[in-house]
Amino acid sequence: MHPLPPTLSVIALVAAATAQQPGGDPLAPARQAVAASALLEDLAAAPIDAPLQAFVRTLAADAERATPERVKVRGSKRAARAVEFAKEPELLPRRVEYRFGLGTIAALGDGKAAAKPSPGKADPITLRQALLGCVPDADKALAALLRRLDVDVRGDAFAAFLQGWRNEDESFYEALDRTAGTKDSVFFFDVMLDDFRGQFGKGESGQKLGGGLRTAHDALHDAFLAYRQYRGFREAIAWSLVLPPAAPLPARLARYEAKAEGAYSLREQAVMAGEALDHDVEAVVAAVLADAPPLPQPVWSAPYDPYRAWNARFAGLQARMIERAGSTDAFLATARERRAALATTLQTRATAIVAAPAKDR
Repeated sequence: MHPLPPTLSVIALVAAATAQQPGGDPLAPARQAVAASALLEDLAAAPIDAPLQAFVRTLAADAERATPERVKVRGSKRAARAVEFAKEPELLPRRVEYRFGLGTIAALGDGKAAAKPSPGKADPITLRQALLGCVPDADKALAALLRRLDVDVRGDAFAAFLQGWRNEDESFYEALDRTAGTKDSVFFFDVMLDDFRGQFGKGESGQKLGGGLRTAHDALHDAFLAYRQYRGFREAIAWSLVLPPAAPLPARLARYEAKAEGAYSLREQAVMAGEALDHDVEAVVAAVLADAPPLPQPVWSAPYDPYRAWNARFAGLQARMIERAGSTDAFLATARERRAALATTLQTRATAIVAAPAKDR
């Protein structure tokens, strides 16, 4: 577990404190729903930052659209829980999760499609999201954005393989991601490596996987690193566009916040691109996917590099940024300030609604 940074710790304490009614009694679930409804009505009547809110709300509505699984995770190996990275700090309270490779959005915990809320009722979780500085329904927006970005079906079978095999209570993707770049190792079971060779090493893609289990082990490792670059890049973009600026990316995506000298981090680039494109969902998705390279076939045959196409697209937006703010640094500062103001105002409004007597809601 990674500790929350000081800013988020304070926000979490405020959220906990404001979930109490005068006299110390917890806010009952039914009253949380009433407060959540009041917050949504307040935001609809007086939007804080209409384009930023609309970005999240448009994607959240898209999350309700059901999509069939693109590939099946074999039932004998399907996880009992439809959740990955369950031990991460709760940066964003979530009800749903996007399933990479499968192309579906699942309710956390049961693997079923996310259900629509009852008409006229607001989910109390949206109140918690606002208290943390997130636009209500940001979890659905995150899932829908990931679904739009995960378009390379060449990786579907491998994604299902990584999801189907388990390392105790982890998906194999989670286990490999957790140990990547460390001295820790994950045991590769012989039967799993045989399964990998059987599924991917028959030569249908023009490269037969020969040799024994050691060869299969190395190929699986190389395939994972390529797929991790594909998936992690898209996750970092999506999380960057829905989290408030004070919240870090999930620890497993921290590398995308690291800055090289003279360059912006991927998180900074995502925020700047979103601002330059006026938070237009279609334009942002198109910018990420424009000229994106295909996953290698077979997956272990080459690394995956999403940056060449993305950097070209980002460079093409810089003239617009300079025209608006005088420099790209000033443009980034403005974009951050705008997102920080939205987060602060969301917290303030949500706190006021929770603290108000029930008759005033």
